[in-house]
Order: sequence, then C-alpha cells, then structure tokens
Amino acid sequence: MTEKQPKKMIILDILHIMQKYTDKDHPLSQHRIQELLEKEYNMKTDRKTVKRNLSQLIEFGYPIYYKEFKNIRINNKGEEETILTDWYYEHDFTEGELRLLIDSVLFADALTQTYRRDLVRKLENLSNHHFHSAIKKIDMSVYNKIENGSIFLTEEILGKAIADERKVSFHYNDCGTDFKLHLRLSTDGTPKLYVVNPYQLITANGHTYLIGNNSNYDELTHFRLDRITDIKLTDKSAKPLRNITGFENGLKLSEYISQHPNLWSGEPAKVVFRCPQYFMNDVADWFGTKVRVDILPDNMAEVHVKVSESSMLYWAVQYSDKVEVISPQSLRNKIAETLKAALKKYES
Repeated sequence: MTEKQPKKMIILDILHIMQKYTDKDHPLSQHRIQELLEKEYNMKTDRKTVKRNLSQLIEFGYPIYYKEFKNIRINNKGEEETILTDWYYEHDFTEGELRLLIDSVLFADALTQTYRRDLVRKLENLSNHHFHSAIKKIDMSVYNKIENGSIFLTEEILGKAIADERKVSFHYNDCGTDFKLHLRLSTDGTPKLYVVNPYQLITANGHTYLIGNNSNYDELTHFRLDRITDIKLTDKSAKPLRNITGFENGLKLSEYISQHPNLWSGEPAKVVFRCPQYFMNDVADWFGTKVRVDILPDNMAEVHVKVSESSMLYWAVQYSDKVEVISPQSLRNKIAETLKAALKKYES
C-alpha cells in the first residue's frame, strides 16, 4: 500500500484504476473502485465522490462508459435514485490488435532480446492487467535473429530522407558463418558504399525492405533494413521516381510486390504457368488475387501473371513438383538448366 495521497489526486487515481483494471469485459462498480482506491493509494472516499470524479473524467473527454439503472432504489430523502454501475475504460487497442502488434515485434528483424522485451512491455501498458497475465507466458528467448542495434536509427533516417526527397548512403551486410553481419566489400577490399535514392519502405516475407534506386543504375532495387549499417542522410536531392524507367506514373505497391514476390529485382514479364487447382492458396500468397486464372481439365489451372523472371525462376524451382512454366521459353530453359544442375549434385 502506498502512502496516503492528497485528496486533489483522487481524479487521477480513479483514472489510473480504470485504465489498469477495466475494459468492456471487465467493468467495475463504484464500490469496487472505492476498495481499489484504498488498496492502491490508501485513500478512503465515498461512492458519491467516486461518481462525481468519474463524471468529470467523461466531461474531460476520457472514454469511460457505464450502465444506467433507473427507479430501482430510494435514497435517504425518499427520492428515486438512478444507479450507475459497470464502469469501464475503453482502451485505444483491443487485445487482438495488441497481440498482432506484439507478434510483429517478436518476429521483427534485427532487434535484440532487450529491445523486444522493452517494446512488448510498452505495448502491454496500452491495455490492462487482465492482458498482462497472458503476455507473461511468452518466451521471447526463442526468437533468435541476427542483431543490428542501429535498425531504429536506420528507419528514422530513411523516413526523413523519403519525406525530404534526399539521397542516403550506407554500408550493406551479409550474414557470415558466425551468424553476424559482415560488410560487403568492393573489388579493392574496402567496404562498399551504397548511395541510394529512397522511395518507399515495405514489409514482405517477414522482413522490412527499402525500395530505392542505386545511383549507378536506372532501375529499382531492394535493401533489407536489418542489413543496413552506417546510414547517413546526404545533402543531395534524390532522383525523382518518375525519372526511373517504368515508373513515370509513380509506384503502386500492391502491383509492385505481386510482380516481385520474393523482392528480387528485374523487369516484369508476362509469365504463364500451370498448377493444380488446390494450389491456389500458394498462388494467392505470392502473386495476390488480381491474376488471370483459366480452368483446365483434370483439376488443373493455367495462371497468367506479370512478374520478374528472376523471382519466377526461384519460385518455380521451389514448387517444381507442382508448377510448370509454359512461357516464356527463355524462362523454361533457365528452370530446366537449374533443375538439371541440382539433379546432378544428388546423382553424383
């Protein structure tokens, strides 16, 4: 029990109790609020004071709600009295929404275990103690990822660079056999410096990417944020997206992601492939739902997509037991060569 607080603090204490203990499924009566005031803040008060302060909080705009019962009790003056009960605070986030955000933190790239724990605790505090008890069961030690302590700074700088239309420079890294980040090197053995025109941040395949343009080329490319280090905001203006071939009218993310399903670069081409009809779950996951599908005999389907050939090569090989690329012929040839090379390794 804390030391007794000044009476003028009662309205804040009641607000804290409402936020900590209540939601739509866990309302409190005025009597129970009185008990919690005494238990948590060593403050004794009457029911009318609780009701008056709750009403003031509502007038101040706080999302506090209650149920109203009329004509069920006579007060000591012989007058009918309206009873207000089942008071609760409506939080900004539902438990389902908070769980979704917490899962995003747990599976986010590059965060240390300490960062994960701190962010989860902050999200916990947006709900009440009923939610806290469920979150305690999460074991954050099982989500092992490569750590990059500068990822928050990277996101901040990229956000500013995109808003201000300025170039950024950074080093890019790959995972080594020690599962740590190692700088990509230039041909002379020095760390390779990337100067990039940044356009958009997206999340795909469980990772966050920067879509941008390497200043040395005339196409879009992608960089995973958890592999970026030493990022700096330059004083040079970024090349406008409309100056990139194929993006004169801007970047439509849904279309771009469907054309680059695993975020590989390359010019999109028209691709036709066949697969079993039951395979539509995977087709929708990778290419979205705005694709043309022709129904074929024997429960087969012919799918028409526009996708980068490098992405399609990887995808078709991954599902080679179910997918057959029909066109273009150049892609069929690449898939055949890739599968022959793989088969040779296992037959030797």
